[in-house]
Amino acid sequence: MDLSRFLMPNPVARLRWPLGMDWLRWLLCPTPQAVGFALRNTAASLIALAIALWMELDSPQWAVATVWSVAQVRRGESMSKARWRIVGTLVGAVAAVVFIGAFPQQSWLFFPAVATWIGLCSFLATFCLNFRSYAFVLSGYTCSIIAVAAASEPDNVFFIAMSRASYIVLGVVCEAAMGVLFTFNLATRAQATMVGQVETVLHRLGGLLREIVLHERDTLVHAGEFSGMLISVHQGLEFPAIEMGRQVHAGDHARAVLAEVSILVTRLVGLSGGAERAMLADDAALADTRGQLLHLCDRLATCRLEAGALDELYEQVTHLRVLFEQRAARGAHEMARVTHGVLAATMDDLQTALDHAYAIFSPPPHDRFRFHLGGHRDIRLAFHNGLRGAAAIMLAALVYECTAWPGGMGFIAITTLVCGLFATRENPVVATTRFLSGAVWSAVAAGCLSLWLIPYLSDYEELAFVLGIFLFVGGLAKCNRGTAGAAAAYGLLMPNLLMTGNQSRVDEIAFLNNALHTVLAVGLSVLVFRLVLPFRARAERLRFGAHMRGELRRLCLVPLLPSPQWWIGTSVDRIGRMVRHAAQAGDHTAGGGIRLMLMFSSVGLNILLLRALKRQRRDAATDIITTLLRALVRYRPISPRGVALVRAARRRLARLEKADPGNGRLLEVLACLDGIARTATACLSAMEAGVE
Repeated sequence: MDLSRFLMPNPVARLRWPLGMDWLRWLLCPTPQAVGFALRNTAASLIALAIALWMELDSPQWAVATVWSVAQVRRGESMSKARWRIVGTLVGAVAAVVFIGAFPQQSWLFFPAVATWIGLCSFLATFCLNFRSYAFVLSGYTCSIIAVAAASEPDNVFFIAMSRASYIVLGVVCEAAMGVLFTFNLATRAQATMVGQVETVLHRLGGLLREIVLHERDTLVHAGEFSGMLISVHQGLEFPAIEMGRQVHAGDHARAVLAEVSILVTRLVGLSGGAERAMLADDAALADTRGQLLHLCDRLATCRLEAGALDELYEQVTHLRVLFEQRAARGAHEMARVTHGVLAATMDDLQTALDHAYAIFSPPPHDRFRFHLGGHRDIRLAFHNGLRGAAAIMLAALVYECTAWPGGMGFIAITTLVCGLFATRENPVVATTRFLSGAVWSAVAAGCLSLWLIPYLSDYEELAFVLGIFLFVGGLAKCNRGTAGAAAAYGLLMPNLLMTGNQSRVDEIAFLNNALHTVLAVGLSVLVFRLVLPFRARAERLRFGAHMRGELRRLCLVPLLPSPQWWIGTSVDRIGRMVRHAAQAGDHTAGGGIRLMLMFSSVGLNILLLRALKRQRRDAATDIITTLLRALVRYRPISPRGVALVRAARRRLARLEKADPGNGRLLEVLACLDGIARTATACLSAMEAGVE
């Protein structure tokens, strides 16, 4: 993210850079935020190093690496990562003590045990979000680092584990202390950030809703991009919520806004075909409905989360909901009644979303609202992540056992660290490649310091001044989107390569050996991610599609009915992943698969709504719905036979609605059946055309 757009105009940034020098803008013309971030964490690193040297810890460089590992641009991210880093370190330290005690001097029992532990941690981390996932992978590679260091002296494993934990706690405390000193009005700024994110969602919703009303051709593709944006916002909501404090539930309200908006969009995806035919009918009420919706789109595209503006928008949405309910009850023909019934339900969803949006900047008294938006849990991906991590460790151990390399234990430790860091990435190949470039730069920087500069320094003040320059540059790089991946490796590995101590200085041979096994370990990790079960976006789309078609059958008759919010959250998560992966790979053929996933999501939502309507009362319509759902379990909703069954049930229910025109429940049932039949037909046509 280019933070310079949100700051005061920088006259230097407007200058035309010489050809080939634009990539150095982050270094020669950094933003104020980047300078503040780099200064804050450079100071924290130097303080942590000074304390570690004063305490005469055996590896003080790990305190510096911890500061840069925890440091994030947003304060909430740093707070979350620091907390989970401590948890992961403690669990990993306990595991290391157990493995060393269980397998002393038994390398081919010890290495498989460590590899299995790392694979298990990577497997479990796949099911978590943000830095909870980081805690699992950290417990994996912390165990490996401690166990490898203690393999040659197993009697000291407890002291090595305590030493490692001390570095982590020291680095976390120093980073947190400097963060508090450099941060002002944290809660107010976090609230403004969250309000801005929700406003962006509503603005994008206005544009997408306009496309749906106007029946534009690429609406489904843009709806997929909208889903990707929702997932990005959802994952980022945790951090401003942490900054605002546990007693404030603005994050829960913001997640509820995303859920209601997602349901609204999915309803309209299922309505699209019928709405188009209804809007084109010669009906004054439908023409007025179209105009009212377009006016609402204009209001959404420019809305602000402020008391007065939000009140006016809420009044308009309430008016439209009442109007559409009246037109659904007194429509001229069946299609118009069904269309207005669905539109009334979407306005109800939007009302609920606006209620939660209002609670973000004006929390109600004694607010105890909690909300969790579901997400996709991919067992196969988790298994692949665990297997890759275990394979990398076993391969590194095999190299060490066959060569008796003096730096082999460090080679295994760094391989574990890199595989743990990237094991849970959806597409780790891109990230590890950047990390490898950062490892090379860290070796170059550490070589300059260790071999040319540090030998001429006589006290800590001189070391802090010289080292601070290198750390400051790394901080600037971490704030730049193009260099952030390499800067992560730089901040983590460069201090480790220095091997700073109170009574020792590294010589050329030791440094070159250490740098060699570090870079080779990162290179091995890149090869593992490229060769062992490599990620394929196309295979993921096929897997998601097959999984969702199976889930649609289960939704028809599963005993414990999931909520629409859970289904939509899971579906939007899948669609968002597909959009991100297609963008990373530059795959322009993924649009068809994204449209299919949106239509599957719409079918699932209508099945859930149909089952909820069935539970309301027992009558003739209930018996028809029950028979239909049982038949769909056998023949599948997305199949020619399934579509025929849905249409037959609709004709029977349409006769009931004619006998009782304006029956709201029957109109909702007809709308669900229309959404299933139309969307399933479109899915079949797309699959016959070869869309994946």
